[in-house]
Amino acid sequence: MTDNSLETTVGSYTIVVCLLVRASMGQKLVMEKGKDFPLLVCYISGMDVRRLTSATTPYITHLMGSCPHSYFTNLPSNELFPTLVTGVNPAVHGVWGVQYARNDTNSMVSRIVDKLPDTLTTSFQCLRHYIDNSFDLAAIPPRRRRHFKLTRTKYKRRSKQPGALFNIGGIPTVMGLAGKDRAHYSFSSSSNPVKKVLPGLCANGSLIEILELYSLDRHQQWNLDRPRETERFYAVIDDFIQKLHNKCRQKSIALMIVSDHGHEPIKDSIDICSMLQEMGLTDNDISYFIEVSSVRFWPHTDRVRNRITEALSSINTGKLLRYDEMSAYNVPLTDDRYGELFFYLDPGYIFFPHDFHHPLARLFLGLTDSMQRSRLRDPRHKGNHGHLHYFDAERSLMLLADADFDVESPHADIFDVAPSMLSIIGIDPPASMSGQCIFQRRG
Repeated sequence: MTDNSLETTVGSYTIVVCLLVRASMGQKLVMEKGKDFPLLVCYISGMDVRRLTSATTPYITHLMGSCPHSYFTNLPSNELFPTLVTGVNPAVHGVWGVQYARNDTNSMVSRIVDKLPDTLTTSFQCLRHYIDNSFDLAAIPPRRRRHFKLTRTKYKRRSKQPGALFNIGGIPTVMGLAGKDRAHYSFSSSSNPVKKVLPGLCANGSLIEILELYSLDRHQQWNLDRPRETERFYAVIDDFIQKLHNKCRQKSIALMIVSDHGHEPIKDSIDICSMLQEMGLTDNDISYFIEVSSVRFWPHTDRVRNRITEALSSINTGKLLRYDEMSAYNVPLTDDRYGELFFYLDPGYIFFPHDFHHPLARLFLGLTDSMQRSRLRDPRHKGNHGHLHYFDAERSLMLLADADFDVESPHADIFDVAPSMLSIIGIDPPASMSGQCIFQRRG
Protein backbone atom coordinates (compact mmCIF):
# COMPACT_ATOMS: atom_id res chain seq x y z
CA MET A 1 0.00 0.00 0.00
CA THR A 2 1.40 3.43 -0.94
CA ASP A 3 1.57 6.39 1.40
CA ASN A 4 -1.18 8.11 -0.58
CA SER A 5 -3.40 5.03 -0.39
CA LEU A 6 -2.81 4.73 3.34
CA GLU A 7 -3.58 8.39 3.83
CA THR A 8 -6.78 8.06 1.82
CA THR A 9 -7.85 4.97 3.77
CA VAL A 10 -7.15 6.58 7.14
CA GLY A 11 -9.00 9.70 6.03
CA SER A 12 -12.00 7.64 4.98
CA TYR A 13 -12.05 5.83 8.30
CA THR A 14 -11.77 9.16 10.10
CA ILE A 15 -14.74 10.55 8.21
CA VAL A 16 -16.79 7.42 8.94
CA VAL A 17 -15.90 7.51 12.63
CA CYS A 18 -16.76 11.21 12.83
CA LEU A 19 -20.11 10.60 11.16
CA LEU A 20 -20.88 7.73 13.52
CA VAL A 21 -19.94 9.81 16.54
CA ARG A 22 -22.00 12.74 15.29
CA ALA A 23 -24.95 10.49 14.59
CA SER A 24 -24.70 8.87 18.01
CA MET A 25 -24.53 12.30 19.64
CA GLY A 26 -27.59 13.44 17.70
CA GLN A 27 -29.48 10.31 18.72
CA LYS A 28 -28.46 10.87 22.31
CA LEU A 29 -29.74 14.44 22.21
CA VAL A 30 -33.09 13.29 20.84
CA MET A 31 -33.36 10.58 23.45
CA GLU A 32 -32.37 12.99 26.20
CA LYS A 33 -34.97 15.43 25.03
CA GLY A 34 -37.64 12.76 25.32
CA LYS A 35 -36.20 11.62 28.62
CA ASP A 36 -35.86 15.12 30.04
CA PHE A 37 -39.46 16.17 29.39
CA PRO A 38 -41.83 13.29 30.15
CA LEU A 39 -45.36 14.33 31.10
CA LEU A 40 -48.07 12.83 33.27
CA VAL A 41 -51.55 14.20 32.58
CA CYS A 42 -54.00 13.76 35.44
CA TYR A 43 -57.40 14.22 33.86
CA ILE A 44 -59.88 14.74 36.71
CA SER A 45 -63.28 14.80 35.08
CA GLY A 46 -65.72 17.00 36.99
CA MET A 47 -63.28 18.91 39.21
CA ASP A 48 -65.23 22.11 39.73
CA VAL A 49 -62.95 25.15 39.99
CA ARG A 50 -65.59 26.86 42.14
CA ARG A 51 -64.97 24.22 44.84
CA LEU A 52 -61.19 24.61 44.94
CA THR A 53 -60.55 26.52 48.16
CA SER A 54 -57.69 26.85 50.60
CA ALA A 55 -59.83 25.12 53.24
CA THR A 56 -60.93 22.11 51.16
CA THR A 57 -58.14 21.71 48.59
CA PRO A 58 -55.10 23.52 50.03
CA TYR A 59 -52.51 21.85 47.79
CA ILE A 60 -54.31 22.38 44.49
CA THR A 61 -54.99 25.97 45.58
CA HIS A 62 -51.28 26.37 46.29
CA LEU A 63 -50.44 25.07 42.80
CA MET A 64 -52.88 27.51 41.22
CA GLY A 65 -51.16 30.34 43.06
CA SER A 66 -47.64 29.33 42.09
CA CYS A 67 -47.85 27.46 38.76
CA PRO A 68 -49.03 28.41 35.26
CA HIS A 69 -52.66 27.59 34.52
CA SER A 70 -55.44 28.62 32.19
CA TYR A 71 -59.19 28.31 32.08
CA PHE A 72 -60.49 26.93 28.81
CA THR A 73 -63.80 26.88 26.95
CA ASN A 74 -65.25 23.39 26.51
CA LEU A 75 -68.12 22.21 24.30
CA PRO A 76 -71.63 20.93 25.17
CA SER A 77 -71.07 17.22 25.66
CA ASN A 78 -70.86 14.54 28.33
CA GLU A 79 -67.88 13.02 26.51
CA LEU A 80 -64.99 15.43 26.08
CA PHE A 81 -62.02 13.06 26.28
CA PRO A 82 -61.76 12.43 22.48
CA THR A 83 -61.55 16.17 21.84
CA LEU A 84 -58.98 16.67 24.62
CA VAL A 85 -56.57 14.14 23.11
CA THR A 86 -57.13 14.78 19.38
CA GLY A 87 -57.40 18.57 19.45
CA VAL A 88 -60.26 18.53 16.93
CA ASN A 89 -64.01 19.00 17.25
CA PRO A 90 -66.51 16.10 17.39
CA ALA A 91 -67.62 16.61 13.79
CA VAL A 92 -64.04 15.69 12.78
CA HIS A 93 -63.18 12.83 15.14
CA GLY A 94 -66.75 11.53 14.97
CA VAL A 95 -67.40 10.85 18.67
CA TRP A 96 -70.43 12.74 19.89
CA GLY A 97 -73.17 10.52 21.24
CA VAL A 98 -75.05 9.10 18.26
CA GLN A 99 -75.57 9.70 14.58
CA TYR A 100 -78.97 9.18 13.02
CA ALA A 101 -78.82 6.48 10.35
CA ARG A 102 -82.36 5.38 9.60
CA ASN A 103 -82.60 1.60 9.34
CA ASP A 104 -85.69 0.52 7.45
CA THR A 105 -84.97 -3.18 7.91
CA ASN A 106 -88.29 -4.86 8.57
CA SER A 107 -87.27 -8.42 9.33
CA MET A 108 -89.53 -10.87 11.10
CA VAL A 109 -87.24 -10.79 14.14
CA SER A 110 -87.43 -6.99 14.31
CA ARG A 111 -91.21 -7.03 14.07
CA ILE A 112 -91.47 -9.61 16.86
CA VAL A 113 -89.01 -7.70 19.10
CA ASP A 114 -90.89 -4.44 18.56
CA LYS A 115 -94.12 -6.04 19.79
CA LEU A 116 -92.50 -6.97 23.10
CA PRO A 117 -92.70 -4.59 26.08
CA ASP A 118 -89.85 -2.08 26.25
CA THR A 119 -89.11 -3.14 29.82
CA LEU A 120 -88.43 -6.68 28.65
CA THR A 121 -86.30 -5.84 25.61
CA THR A 122 -84.21 -3.22 27.41
CA SER A 123 -83.69 -5.52 30.40
CA PHE A 124 -82.29 -8.13 28.03
CA GLN A 125 -80.04 -5.48 26.49
CA CYS A 126 -78.80 -4.44 29.95
CA LEU A 127 -77.83 -8.03 30.67
CA ARG A 128 -76.03 -8.14 27.35
CA HIS A 129 -74.19 -4.92 28.21
CA TYR A 130 -73.10 -6.44 31.53
CA ILE A 131 -71.52 -9.35 29.64
CA ASP A 132 -70.26 -7.31 26.68
CA ASN A 133 -69.52 -3.65 27.47
CA SER A 134 -69.09 -2.88 23.78
CA PHE A 135 -72.90 -3.11 23.54
CA ASP A 136 -73.73 0.49 24.42
CA LEU A 137 -76.92 2.44 25.22
CA ALA A 138 -78.74 -0.64 26.40
CA ALA A 139 -81.60 1.35 27.95
CA ILE A 140 -82.87 2.54 24.54
CA PRO A 141 -85.64 0.29 23.13
CA PRO A 142 -84.51 -1.68 20.03
CA ARG A 143 -87.06 0.06 17.77
CA ARG A 144 -85.25 3.35 18.41
CA ARG A 145 -81.73 2.06 18.97
CA ARG A 146 -81.44 0.40 15.55
CA HIS A 147 -81.69 3.81 13.87
CA PHE A 148 -78.60 5.10 15.65
CA LYS A 149 -74.95 4.76 14.78
CA LEU A 150 -73.26 4.71 18.18
CA THR A 151 -70.08 6.78 18.30
CA ARG A 152 -69.31 6.90 22.01
CA THR A 153 -65.98 5.78 23.54
CA LYS A 154 -67.10 6.17 27.15
CA TYR A 155 -64.85 5.25 30.06
CA LYS A 156 -65.82 1.56 30.17
CA ARG A 157 -64.60 1.05 26.63
CA ARG A 158 -61.50 3.18 27.21
CA SER A 159 -60.51 1.20 30.29
CA LYS A 160 -60.94 -2.15 28.50
CA GLN A 161 -59.43 -1.16 25.15
CA PRO A 162 -56.82 1.57 25.77
CA GLY A 163 -55.05 0.70 22.52
CA ALA A 164 -57.98 2.17 20.58
CA LEU A 165 -57.14 5.59 22.00
CA PHE A 166 -54.04 6.05 19.84
CA ASN A 167 -56.28 6.94 16.91
CA ILE A 168 -59.89 8.16 17.14
CA GLY A 169 -61.94 8.43 13.98
CA GLY A 170 -58.82 8.43 11.83
CA ILE A 171 -57.32 11.31 13.85
CA PRO A 172 -54.07 10.63 15.73
CA THR A 173 -54.22 11.38 19.44
CA VAL A 174 -51.40 12.73 21.59
CA MET A 175 -50.68 9.13 22.60
CA GLY A 176 -50.57 7.94 19.01
CA LEU A 177 -48.22 10.76 18.06
CA ALA A 178 -45.91 9.94 20.97
CA GLY A 179 -45.83 6.29 19.88
CA LYS A 180 -47.39 3.19 21.38
CA ASP A 181 -44.16 2.23 23.11
CA ARG A 182 -43.84 5.70 24.70
CA ALA A 183 -47.44 6.40 25.75
CA HIS A 184 -49.62 4.91 28.45
CA TYR A 185 -53.28 5.38 29.45
CA SER A 186 -54.99 4.25 32.63
CA PHE A 187 -58.47 4.72 34.05
CA SER A 188 -59.71 4.65 37.61
CA SER A 189 -62.93 5.35 39.48
CA SER A 190 -61.43 4.40 42.84
CA SER A 191 -62.58 6.26 45.93
CA ASN A 192 -59.08 5.78 47.38
CA PRO A 193 -56.68 6.84 44.61
CA VAL A 194 -53.69 7.21 46.96
CA LYS A 195 -53.83 3.53 47.78
CA LYS A 196 -55.26 2.05 44.57
CA VAL A 197 -53.86 4.32 41.82
CA LEU A 198 -50.70 6.12 42.95
CA PRO A 199 -48.40 3.06 43.23
CA GLY A 200 -48.82 2.23 39.53
CA LEU A 201 -48.06 5.71 38.20
CA CYS A 202 -44.71 7.03 36.92
CA ALA A 203 -43.49 3.45 36.67
CA ASN A 204 -43.51 2.58 32.97
CA GLY A 205 -40.97 5.05 31.55
CA SER A 206 -43.49 6.63 29.18
CA LEU A 207 -42.93 9.92 27.42
CA ILE A 208 -46.59 10.74 28.09
CA GLU A 209 -48.85 9.04 30.61
CA ILE A 210 -52.53 9.91 30.91
CA LEU A 211 -54.55 9.02 33.99
CA GLU A 212 -58.30 9.46 33.74
CA LEU A 213 -59.56 9.77 37.30
CA TYR A 214 -63.34 9.45 37.10
CA SER A 215 -64.23 9.02 40.77
CA LEU A 216 -64.87 12.70 41.53
CA ASP A 217 -67.21 12.99 38.54
CA ARG A 218 -69.21 9.95 39.60
CA HIS A 219 -69.23 10.99 43.26
CA GLN A 220 -70.77 14.37 42.47
CA GLN A 221 -73.36 12.89 40.12
CA TRP A 222 -74.89 11.02 43.06
CA ASN A 223 -73.78 12.97 46.16
CA LEU A 224 -73.73 16.66 45.30
CA ASP A 225 -76.77 17.18 47.52
CA ARG A 226 -74.52 16.36 50.51
CA PRO A 227 -72.12 19.34 50.86
CA ARG A 228 -69.95 17.89 53.63
CA GLU A 229 -69.51 14.60 51.76
CA THR A 230 -68.59 16.53 48.63
CA GLU A 231 -65.98 18.57 50.53
CA ARG A 232 -64.58 15.37 52.04
CA PHE A 233 -64.09 13.83 48.62
CA TYR A 234 -62.45 16.96 47.23
CA ALA A 235 -59.99 16.68 50.14
CA VAL A 236 -59.27 13.07 49.08
CA ILE A 237 -58.47 14.29 45.56
CA ASP A 238 -56.29 17.09 46.93
CA ASP A 239 -54.27 14.63 49.00
CA PHE A 240 -53.81 12.43 45.95
CA ILE A 241 -52.60 15.35 43.83
CA GLN A 242 -50.06 16.36 46.48
CA LYS A 243 -48.62 12.85 46.68
CA LEU A 244 -48.71 12.44 42.91
CA HIS A 245 -46.86 15.74 42.39
CA ASN A 246 -44.18 14.70 44.88
CA LYS A 247 -43.73 11.41 43.03
CA CYS A 248 -43.52 13.17 39.68
CA ARG A 249 -40.83 15.53 40.95
CA GLN A 250 -38.80 12.61 42.28
CA LYS A 251 -38.99 11.02 38.82
CA SER A 252 -38.37 14.33 36.94
CA ILE A 253 -41.79 14.09 35.28
CA ALA A 254 -43.91 17.16 34.59
CA LEU A 255 -47.46 17.03 35.93
CA MET A 256 -50.42 18.54 34.12
CA ILE A 257 -53.86 18.65 35.73
CA VAL A 258 -56.88 18.91 33.44
CA SER A 259 -60.54 19.27 34.35
CA ASP A 260 -63.13 19.78 31.63
CA HIS A 261 -66.21 20.82 33.63
CA GLY A 262 -67.77 21.19 37.06
CA HIS A 263 -71.12 20.05 38.43
CA GLU A 264 -74.31 21.92 39.28
CA PRO A 265 -76.72 20.69 41.99
CA ILE A 266 -80.00 19.52 40.48
CA LYS A 267 -83.12 21.54 41.29
CA ASP A 268 -85.71 19.92 39.03
CA SER A 269 -86.23 17.48 36.16
CA ILE A 270 -88.25 17.60 32.94
CA ASP A 271 -90.04 14.58 31.44
CA ILE A 272 -89.57 15.03 27.71
CA CYS A 273 -91.07 11.60 26.97
CA SER A 274 -94.39 12.59 28.56
CA MET A 275 -94.34 15.83 26.58
CA LEU A 276 -94.01 13.90 23.32
CA GLN A 277 -96.82 11.54 24.34
CA GLU A 278 -99.12 14.44 25.22
CA MET A 279 -98.41 15.93 21.79
CA GLY A 280 -99.41 12.61 20.21
CA LEU A 281 -95.97 12.14 18.61
CA THR A 282 -94.71 8.60 18.06
CA ASP A 283 -91.48 7.05 16.79
CA ASN A 284 -92.96 7.30 13.29
CA ASP A 285 -93.14 11.09 13.67
CA ILE A 286 -89.84 11.93 15.31
CA SER A 287 -86.55 10.36 16.39
CA TYR A 288 -84.75 11.58 19.49
CA PHE A 289 -81.81 10.93 21.79
CA ILE A 290 -82.17 12.06 25.41
CA GLU A 291 -79.07 12.78 27.45
CA VAL A 292 -79.16 14.00 31.05
CA SER A 293 -78.78 17.71 30.24
CA SER A 294 -79.74 17.81 26.58
CA VAL A 295 -81.90 16.23 23.92
CA ARG A 296 -81.53 16.10 20.15
CA PHE A 297 -84.33 15.56 17.62
CA TRP A 298 -84.78 14.43 14.04
CA PRO A 299 -88.36 15.42 13.02
CA HIS A 300 -89.68 13.34 10.12
CA THR A 301 -91.99 16.00 8.65
CA ASP A 302 -92.26 19.80 8.51
CA ARG A 303 -95.45 19.67 10.58
CA VAL A 304 -93.72 17.77 13.38
CA ARG A 305 -90.70 20.07 13.14
CA ASN A 306 -92.89 23.13 13.66
CA ARG A 307 -94.75 21.54 16.56
CA ILE A 308 -91.67 20.39 18.44
CA THR A 309 -89.94 23.73 17.87
CA GLU A 310 -92.93 25.55 19.36
CA ALA A 311 -93.09 23.18 22.34
CA LEU A 312 -89.38 23.44 23.14
CA SER A 313 -89.41 27.22 22.78
CA SER A 314 -91.92 27.35 25.62
CA ILE A 315 -89.45 25.78 28.08
CA ASN A 316 -87.77 28.72 29.84
CA THR A 317 -84.96 26.71 31.48
CA GLY A 318 -82.93 25.98 28.36
CA LYS A 319 -81.93 26.96 24.85
CA LEU A 320 -83.07 25.57 21.49
CA LEU A 321 -80.48 25.40 18.68
CA ARG A 322 -80.48 24.22 15.08
CA TYR A 323 -77.55 22.12 13.91
CA ASP A 324 -76.19 25.03 11.86
CA GLU A 325 -76.05 27.16 15.02
CA MET A 326 -73.80 24.73 16.90
CA SER A 327 -70.58 26.22 15.50
CA ALA A 328 -70.91 29.03 18.05
CA TYR A 329 -70.43 26.35 20.73
CA ASN A 330 -67.31 24.66 19.32
CA VAL A 331 -69.23 22.04 17.32
CA PRO A 332 -69.41 23.15 13.66
CA LEU A 333 -71.95 20.83 12.02
CA THR A 334 -72.58 20.82 8.28
CA ASP A 335 -75.56 18.45 8.32
CA ASP A 336 -78.10 16.90 10.70
CA ARG A 337 -76.43 13.52 11.27
CA TYR A 338 -75.84 14.30 14.94
CA GLY A 339 -79.18 16.05 15.32
CA GLU A 340 -81.35 18.58 13.56
CA LEU A 341 -82.64 20.32 16.68
CA PHE A 342 -80.81 20.49 20.00
CA PHE A 343 -82.18 21.61 23.34
CA TYR A 344 -79.74 22.31 26.18
CA LEU A 345 -81.03 22.76 29.70
CA ASP A 346 -79.66 25.39 32.06
CA PRO A 347 -77.53 24.19 35.00
CA GLY A 348 -79.66 22.79 37.79
CA TYR A 349 -82.10 21.03 35.44
CA ILE A 350 -82.04 17.57 33.88
CA PHE A 351 -84.21 15.41 31.68
CA PHE A 352 -85.69 12.37 33.39
CA PRO A 353 -86.20 9.70 32.30
CA HIS A 354 -83.33 9.80 29.83
CA ASP A 355 -81.71 7.24 27.53
CA PHE A 356 -79.22 6.08 30.17
CA HIS A 357 -81.76 5.23 32.85
CA HIS A 358 -83.02 1.71 33.42
CA PRO A 359 -84.58 0.29 36.62
CA LEU A 360 -82.36 -2.81 36.44
CA ALA A 361 -79.20 -0.71 36.14
CA ARG A 362 -80.41 1.54 38.93
CA LEU A 363 -80.80 -1.43 41.27
CA PHE A 364 -77.52 -3.09 40.30
CA LEU A 365 -75.38 0.05 40.53
CA GLY A 366 -77.10 1.27 43.68
CA LEU A 367 -76.34 -2.01 45.44
CA THR A 368 -72.81 -2.63 44.16
CA ASP A 369 -71.28 0.88 44.18
CA SER A 370 -71.28 2.82 47.44
CA MET A 371 -70.84 6.09 45.55
CA GLN A 372 -74.14 5.48 43.76
CA ARG A 373 -76.17 4.34 46.75
CA SER A 374 -78.49 7.33 46.41
CA ARG A 375 -79.85 5.78 43.19
CA LEU A 376 -81.88 3.42 45.37
CA ARG A 377 -83.95 6.20 46.92
CA ASP A 378 -84.08 8.48 43.85
CA PRO A 379 -82.80 7.54 40.35
CA ARG A 380 -82.27 11.15 39.32
CA HIS A 381 -78.78 12.66 39.28
CA LYS A 382 -77.84 14.93 42.19
CA GLY A 383 -75.37 16.88 40.04
CA ASN A 384 -74.62 17.12 36.36
CA HIS A 385 -72.89 18.98 33.51
CA GLY A 386 -73.01 19.07 29.69
CA HIS A 387 -74.51 22.55 29.44
CA LEU A 388 -73.55 25.38 27.09
CA HIS A 389 -70.05 26.64 27.77
CA TYR A 390 -70.87 30.11 29.11
CA PHE A 391 -72.21 28.75 32.41
CA ASP A 392 -69.93 28.64 35.47
CA ALA A 393 -70.57 24.90 35.85
CA GLU A 394 -68.68 24.34 32.58
CA ARG A 395 -65.56 26.30 33.53
CA SER A 396 -62.55 24.13 32.71
CA LEU A 397 -58.96 24.13 33.94
CA MET A 398 -55.53 23.22 32.57
CA LEU A 399 -52.69 23.55 35.10
CA LEU A 400 -49.01 22.71 34.60
CA ALA A 401 -47.44 22.03 38.00
CA ASP A 402 -44.00 23.22 36.90
CA ALA A 403 -42.64 26.66 37.77
CA ASP A 404 -40.18 26.45 34.84
CA PHE A 405 -43.03 27.30 32.47
CA ASP A 406 -45.10 30.41 31.81
CA VAL A 407 -48.66 30.55 30.51
CA GLU A 408 -49.37 32.48 27.32
CA SER A 409 -52.96 33.38 28.20
CA PRO A 410 -55.27 32.94 31.20
CA HIS A 411 -58.04 31.96 28.77
CA ALA A 412 -57.78 29.11 26.28
CA ASP A 413 -59.93 26.69 24.28
CA ILE A 414 -60.47 22.95 24.58
CA PHE A 415 -58.59 22.58 21.29
CA ASP A 416 -55.46 24.00 22.96
CA VAL A 417 -55.13 21.09 25.40
CA ALA A 418 -53.71 18.49 22.98
CA PRO A 419 -51.08 20.75 21.34
CA SER A 420 -50.03 21.93 24.81
CA MET A 421 -49.38 18.32 25.86
CA LEU A 422 -47.38 17.61 22.71
CA SER A 423 -45.26 20.75 22.93
CA ILE A 424 -44.26 19.97 26.51
CA ILE A 425 -42.92 16.53 25.51
CA GLY A 426 -41.13 17.98 22.49
CA ILE A 427 -43.43 16.89 19.66
CA ASP A 428 -44.70 19.38 17.10
CA PRO A 429 -48.53 19.35 16.88
CA PRO A 430 -49.83 18.10 13.51
CA ALA A 431 -51.74 20.29 11.07
CA SER A 432 -55.00 18.60 12.14
CA MET A 433 -54.85 20.45 15.47
CA SER A 434 -56.24 23.97 15.26
CA GLY A 435 -55.20 24.98 18.77
CA GLN A 436 -51.87 26.11 20.13
CA CYS A 437 -49.61 25.42 23.07
CA ILE A 438 -50.36 27.84 25.88
CA PHE A 439 -47.32 26.94 28.00
CA GLN A 440 -43.80 28.09 27.21
CA ARG A 441 -40.62 26.96 28.91
CA ARG A 442 -38.72 29.87 30.44
CA GLY A 443 -35.45 30.76 28.80
